Amino acid sequence: MVAAEPAQPAEAADPAGPAEPLRRTPFARLTTMAPARVLEVLAAVVAVVGGVVVLLTHPLMVDLEIPLRAAERWVHGGEPYLASSFSAPEGYGLPFLYPPPVLPFLAALLALPRVVVAAAWLAATLGAAIFIARRLGVPWGGVPIVLCWVPFAEGLVGGNAQVLLVAAFVAVFFDPPAGPWRPTPRDPRDARGRPAIVDGILTAVTPALKLTQPHAWAALLRRRPLAALLGLVATAAVALATLPLLGVGVWQAWIAQLGRAADPGWELRGSSLVQLLPGFLSLAATGLTIFLAMLVPNRRLGAAVGLLLVLGAPSLRSYGVLFLLPAMLAVRRDVALMAVILIGTGVMPGTWAGILLVTLAFAAGDRLDRFLARIAARWSPRAPAR
Repeated sequence: MVAAEPAQPAEAADPAGPAEPLRRTPFARLTTMAPARVLEVLAAVVAVVGGVVVLLTHPLMVDLEIPLRAAERWVHGGEPYLASSFSAPEGYGLPFLYPPPVLPFLAALLALPRVVVAAAWLAATLGAAIFIARRLGVPWGGVPIVLCWVPFAEGLVGGNAQVLLVAAFVAVFFDPPAGPWRPTPRDPRDARGRPAIVDGILTAVTPALKLTQPHAWAALLRRRPLAALLGLVATAAVALATLPLLGVGVWQAWIAQLGRAADPGWELRGSSLVQLLPGFLSLAATGLTIFLAMLVPNRRLGAAVGLLLVLGAPSLRSYGVLFLLPAMLAVRRDVALMAVILIGTGVMPGTWAGILLVTLAFAAGDRLDRFLARIAARWSPRAPAR
């Protein structure tokens, strides 16, 4: 055996002072984070920046002021549904499109100062937005960031009723969450603790105000017909009760207004996939999404119905994407965060890229996980053979 060589004395330590701490740029720190965490940070930044842009540029309470001005014209014997409003630039002069039965209710608000009405409406929509976020499992700490996201921000700053309609939708199809970011689907056939007429009204109010969005009501009709029919009867009763005040002429003017709103030449019509189809095929595509809403399985009912509503909308604005939230929480986290970023850009190409990304991931389900796992296994470095 060869004797071991004697150990050499250790070299003297470098007398220089301690090394300066390594300074990293924000980008360098970002590259050391896990990919999911990077997406979370980017999504939060996009949401906050988008919310600030909306606050600075979007007309305040525009979707409240337009109906109030229409009610003022009606009260004074004028025409609430102005054809000339379709040539107005984006802002307070845009067309009034809600159905006639809302006019008497709006007229009652005219006796109050505008600032009081606006403050009360903001409180109602803000409360509805918080309810949506919390019912779908958003932790309290994340609620402010989520409400900055462009679909929420435009609905809140503009005072759009869509926020209240989404809250009604979430109340019907979701129970309190099982934990953070874990919404609990609700079977609408479960009648415990909730009268049938409540679910019926909550689903019927959306198509009553926005005629092309009956998806939730159709889904309820198949699963709890009595509730859906009671909701239909309630909304029809309101229409009949207000008919003596309104007259048939106002209803005819509303129908003509809807025809003008469907004109592809109107630049502010909104974006839609079904608009790409010619004539009757566009209407048929919307009808198909309504039919599919009646057939989806109960375990994914709320998420699927919301997704179909967005895909089938003849005219979609950013706050309409709020119906997509349950589907976003049902897909992979990285996909959902990418969709948040794309939709948060506030431009329609980005919005539809996010919608289609969620649609593909939702339709693929677990198959997407298996597909990505195979790709990761193929490209991951193999352990050396022994």
